[in-house]
Amino acid sequence: MHELLDLPDSNIIGFHLSDTLTEDDYDNFVSELKSELEAHTTTRVFLEIESVEGWEPEEQWEELALDIRQVQDLDKVAIVGDDIWDPLMDKVELLFPMSQIQSYDSEDREEALAWIRGDMDVPGIGPGSVPDPQAGAQDEDEE
Repeated sequence: MHELLDLPDSNIIGFHLSDTLTEDDYDNFVSELKSELEAHTTTRVFLEIESVEGWEPEEQWEELALDIRQVQDLDKVAIVGDDIWDPLMDKVELLFPMSQIQSYDSEDREEALAWIRGDMDVPGIGPGSVPDPQAGAQDEDEE
């Protein structure tokens, strides 16, 4: 099962994952993530994992991939949970190859939120971001 977390940050999307992840979870996860990546210059992902037992159909989750143009706009991924299993970490590393990835125990959730909200050295909207130098720029009329 997956649930969208209510985080106040406009460029951070959070998911709570638990039990067995189904095809519906997959479809919703991909759709929500792609929407966030399209909406922001820079996006961050906060994953809260609680007793994930596996995913069905396994092939679909194993083939989960995002367009490389979207992945480069995702600079940080925080994973929070106890007993985070290696196949999930391997999948996260493959899914987000250009991202900084940190994992935290459940008791360190606030530390994970502080890290994910930390400095953003790229243009974007949200905590720690810098203004986009191209935003609002207009071509000057040549005379």
